[in-house]
Amino acid sequence: MMERLLDKSPKVREQAVFALYRLQDPSDDECPVIKMYVFHVLKDPNADVRKAVLTTMGKNQKTLQAALTRTRDIDDSVRKKAYEFISKITVRSLTIEQRERLLKDGLEDRSESVRTCVSNVLLPSWLRYYKGEYLNLIHALDGGLGTETATSALQILFKNADLTNLLEQVPLDKDSKLIPLNNLTIENALYWKCVIQHLHRLSCVEELEIIIPELSEFSKYISSFISRMSSQSYEAWVDECHKFILLQLFEISTTYDLSDEMGRKNLNEVIIKTLISDHCSLKIIECIVHHLAKVIPDTNNMLNAVANVISDIRLPLNEIVTQEITEKDRHEKKMQITRKKVEVLELEEGLYKAIKEHNVLEVESIQEKINFLKEEISHISNTLEPQEIIQKEKNDTSTMVKCLNILYTALQSVLTLTPVLRDLMCFVLDSLKHSDCSVRIIALKTLSVYCILDKELAKMYIMMLFYQFSLEQEDPEIWVVSLKGIFDLLLIFGLDYFDILQSHNNTSQNRSERTRTLYTHEESSNNISVANRPDVEEGSCNFIKILTGLLTNENPDLRFTAAEGLCKLLFNERIKSSNLISLLIIMCYNPVNVDDVYVHQCLSTFFESFIIKVPDAHEMFENAYFPTLRIICDAPDVSPLRDINAYHVSKFILNFIRRGYQKNKGQESFDVHNNIAFSLLAEILNPESKIDHEILIKSLPNLCIQIEDEVSKQNLKKAINNVIKMVQEDKQLVKYVKLFERKLETSSDEIEVKIEESSESDE
Repeated sequence: MMERLLDKSPKVREQAVFALYRLQDPSDDECPVIKMYVFHVLKDPNADVRKAVLTTMGKNQKTLQAALTRTRDIDDSVRKKAYEFISKITVRSLTIEQRERLLKDGLEDRSESVRTCVSNVLLPSWLRYYKGEYLNLIHALDGGLGTETATSALQILFKNADLTNLLEQVPLDKDSKLIPLNNLTIENALYWKCVIQHLHRLSCVEELEIIIPELSEFSKYISSFISRMSSQSYEAWVDECHKFILLQLFEISTTYDLSDEMGRKNLNEVIIKTLISDHCSLKIIECIVHHLAKVIPDTNNMLNAVANVISDIRLPLNEIVTQEITEKDRHEKKMQITRKKVEVLELEEGLYKAIKEHNVLEVESIQEKINFLKEEISHISNTLEPQEIIQKEKNDTSTMVKCLNILYTALQSVLTLTPVLRDLMCFVLDSLKHSDCSVRIIALKTLSVYCILDKELAKMYIMMLFYQFSLEQEDPEIWVVSLKGIFDLLLIFGLDYFDILQSHNNTSQNRSERTRTLYTHEESSNNISVANRPDVEEGSCNFIKILTGLLTNENPDLRFTAAEGLCKLLFNERIKSSNLISLLIIMCYNPVNVDDVYVHQCLSTFFESFIIKVPDAHEMFENAYFPTLRIICDAPDVSPLRDINAYHVSKFILNFIRRGYQKNKGQESFDVHNNIAFSLLAEILNPESKIDHEILIKSLPNLCIQIEDEVSKQNLKKAINNVIKMVQEDKQLVKYVKLFERKLETSSDEIEVKIEESSESDE
């Protein structure tokens, strides 16, 4: 039976897996059946076999690790079986990292069946292990680090939970409706917040009144917690825990009805106090500044409050520090000053004598003693007077990042620039000169939002974003942020607003008819008439060249941002460029990007939507067809483009154009395929073509053509005959040409039926 596990038939291997079920021994590390099970679940190419192994495999650490790997299988049913396998293993057998990854991947899986399995099988099994105690489950998921995952898990479990049970597990003081500060932990703060948000979504007013006090009381509660944080110094990890709890409390405050004016005023004071304090993390800033726009509905007043906070953080008020001393100490210090002054007078007399005697060494020694005594006198005198400490404007990294984040978040809540925001822009521009990269990054993000809100500023400062690419940067994130800002501005205002126009070199007039010469080996030619084909010649644009040049950058984040931004420009019809389409297609097939999942996902989503939604998409794909193939076929031997299968690229382009026809049910796809058919034959018959003729001939059956004009049809047949003569010695290529020839006589209805068949031609 072990031999049958290696059978070439997947069905036989699958049955062999089931047959060996009772012969395995999970407790034996050297069990041959377990070893074969692990091998097949990891390596078997057939999904049914992998699924059978997951169904029958015993539980131990080796099989658990194999099942964890299969949660990222390409087959939906295998992933589901893997989660079912893991649900039967105690949660303590998994590390915290594994638990979080399982939930994150499972709840975000593209397959509904997998998401349902995680929600209805895996999560409930974990909760049962902890006897229905949500706080223990949160602790097992390390809610402080995996907050989003833990929150998502609780939201799913709450859907089928009894509200009474949820309320009973919140460790509240019944009188104050608050968790005592001494008992406040990461787990119960997160759970408290999630229960409140769940009740808020369900509009359970009565239940909410049980577990949450009035807004004024809750504001005092937050203020007390902040005072507790400031009361003493804590270790770094304890401080981070406190900040996490504070974030949960502020997120609870966002569920309140702000019609209570006194409560709103108290909450406003707490928010301002928190922003000025040293207890603000980035998430806390984002939460409370966003909420501040609701607490202070008037935009101008809200922005004034933000400006005052930034001013208070950077330039605190001058302080007068007075050292209190007793009368006895004051008298003693005055006596010290008097004695030292007497010593100075005596030394000055000695100095006068030494000068008269021209004793240079004695003069220097006495002068040093006099200077030392005078410094002591000055120091003692200063201790008797109040000292004024003048605080300089703070310019350190943490202060600058904090202030810029506050401003950046506040800008998200406004629709136009106010005088206050324009005044703060000087602060943003000065921050661009800061020595620390993290400050410059957030300053560039803030400047980009300023430009989005004001088109004149956009025109003025877009070049500053481009300028970042001319500088050597310690942190490539500066380039990524600048690039995102550039694409946002181009999307909103368009290239023409920034005088970034695509010049069109119209060397010839668009004609309703044009002719193309089809070359033969006998140097004879046939003129083929092509009806209604626009002559689109795209010019160059320096800015677009800069952006497209980033598609091949070695930094993956920059490469992805460039691809995503250019796709958005094309999809929103801000630019029209077949050359750019060509570059994106090559980027998709480039072996260098084979492991770049985000780029592939971005490009595949773009192509699917672009060909259907954008009117000129078919035309751009048509114009990109031959340049794309030429780039691949003409690539140097050392280029990774040499590893691209040009036929796959050809088939991809033709199929996408045809897919647009299927979705839109229009004639345009036929027109484009008709045009490409003429061009393909011309390229095949051109002896100087740099594209492999075999690739072009194999691509012919992928065309969906419908030519009504008899003259064009006859010319096309003549060209087909010339191609057959050219490749008559290769029967396989002749077969492709004849298959294409038969399509000339096929009706449009039959073409639609045969679309799938023709796409399965030999490669």
